[in-house]
Amino acid sequence: MKELRGKVILVTGGASGIGEAAATQLGEYGASVVVADRNLAGAEKVSAELNSHGVAEAIAVEVEVSDEESVRDLVAAAVDTFGRLDGAINCAGVPPAGQPVFELDLDAFERAYLVNLRGMFLSLKYEIPAIRQAGGGAVVAISSTAAVRGLPFSPEYCATKSGVNGLVRAAAIDCAGSGVRVNGLMPDGTLTPMMLAAIERMPALEDPANMPPIQRWARPEEVASAAVWLVSDQASYVHGATIPIDGARTIF
Repeated sequence: MKELRGKVILVTGGASGIGEAAATQLGEYGASVVVADRNLAGAEKVSAELNSHGVAEAIAVEVEVSDEESVRDLVAAAVDTFGRLDGAINCAGVPPAGQPVFELDLDAFERAYLVNLRGMFLSLKYEIPAIRQAGGGAVVAISSTAAVRGLPFSPEYCATKSGVNGLVRAAAIDCAGSGVRVNGLMPDGTLTPMMLAAIERMPALEDPANMPPIQRWARPEEVASAAVWLVSDQASYVHGATIPIDGARTIF
């Protein structure tokens, strides 16, 4: 994707999982990457690895996506460092607590809301004006198939990811004609650290009966490739879509 060379792309949740894979691919295509995560050490490790290849420049920024000032400062840091912002891939999120709705603690629900939904809203709120200022670009929101199907012991996760899908639709309409495209991805199970921890808590996830029809979980790189495509000009007419990357889970 040579058109990504010289672009400035922000990745939240960039220290691990899908975010790390997306940052790595963006760097390989020559984009300058802002690796943002609440885990600053992890973000610094990813950005250092990108810089070591000498293809593009990367910086690490600590962010708490649920905090408005932190997100505002993140976008400002991207623009201050590189002079512009051309796109964003928003991967930051927290996993299900693993409790049914009638046992779920309010604190667990609020934590999911703060990171998965409020954090996505704040990211869009501050990224979109900066991207418009740069002349246009694209934002990708990482949702989940849990937004459109029941996932056991995950009421807060299903609810907040459904909200992400709603934000994508609304933001796409609000941005129509502005030069900023907004899209989402709905991965199913992906072998990120978050997913591996869930498997440890719930070993039944490894039962083939619980896997998608493709009979394996996704690799982070597979989901990241779709996100990178969406943020590139190759997807120039894709706007307002939330695309399943799910091994046929949602059609089965």
